[in-house]
Amino acid sequence: MRVIIMISSLAMAGTERNIVSVAPYIKAQGIDLRLVSMNTRRDSPLADEFASTGIPRFDLAAKRMTDLKAWQRFTDYLRAEKIDVIHAQDQDTIIFGALAHHRIGTPTVMSRHVLFEPADTMRENMRAKMVLTAARRGFDKVIAVSEAVRQDFSQLADISLDKIETVYNGLDIDRFMVDTPKATLREKFGWDTDARIITMVAALRRGKGHEVLFDAVPKIKEAVPNAHIMLIGDGEIAEQIKTQAQPHSDVITFLGQRTDVPELLAASDALTLPSWAEALPTVLIEAGAAGLPCVSTDVGGAKEITLDGDTGYIVPPGDSDMLAERLITLLQAPDEAEAMGQRARERVTKTFTLENQARETAALYERIASS
Repeated sequence: MRVIIMISSLAMAGTERNIVSVAPYIKAQGIDLRLVSMNTRRDSPLADEFASTGIPRFDLAAKRMTDLKAWQRFTDYLRAEKIDVIHAQDQDTIIFGALAHHRIGTPTVMSRHVLFEPADTMRENMRAKMVLTAARRGFDKVIAVSEAVRQDFSQLADISLDKIETVYNGLDIDRFMVDTPKATLREKFGWDTDARIITMVAALRRGKGHEVLFDAVPKIKEAVPNAHIMLIGDGEIAEQIKTQAQPHSDVITFLGQRTDVPELLAASDALTLPSWAEALPTVLIEAGAAGLPCVSTDVGGAKEITLDGDTGYIVPPGDSDMLAERLITLLQAPDEAEAMGQRARERVTKTFTLENQARETAALYERIASS
């Protein structure tokens, strides 16, 4: 079976990282897999990483979504290579895929990676509506990355739940199973061995809930005087967030963008994600693989990863008091927190693997192609 995964480019973002990671596993399912990109303008080091997989990439060199020459290259490629299934991943490729379904009849599947798309401008609003129309009329199946996304998209696009299947994104679990002792890692990072460390891994941008965590700091500090918060990530409002955190500079440290996240998680005691919106927060899977209990807001698929009271805690978005209380519970009961972390590891190892994602995705391709 010949399948193309379509993506706008190989930018450094969550969807793209997952594609690069899972593609070899899909190929291993016996799929003749190729990648088709709209252009290379936003390519990141992920492009080199993907090239190392040996999976062919065909770039359309599209100047814009309405580039007719790129469309011709695309349809010529579909016919010449006798492609059996198109799997589109984002706005532009979803629209291209839907058109190909109508013009050529190629079976199509799209992935829904988000709960909602930006629609602040007329252009963004138009493109968001085009995606919904494409989902209704141009695709045989929709893959939702969480059950929360599945339920939400069914209502948003006005399509039957039967047309949407949940396939969880997988993770390279072994990468986050760090064997180095916590004390050794803390010495390496210059962290106090006796501190109780809360880590948050998130881009410094609106919607991630940093301000909610900052509101929780006084209560945490009063109950756990040796608590410290490590913030990993960077983003477009970094300076604004750092200014908001300034009154708590004795408790909060900004670590910036890091490539050693598995080790940083292994050196921590708990992870928090106070976001206002998520589809399937990968960081909760990463923390579980690292054996960390999490306190997350009840957004998107968060509670499909973190089981409240079992592998961590789920709190309402914006509730800084409950966020503080649950983090304090973990920090004051290290043995129970460690047990929760081990249960989290068992859960993600069973459910959120690249092998599972590839197997379920390949099975869906087979069903679409044979229907």
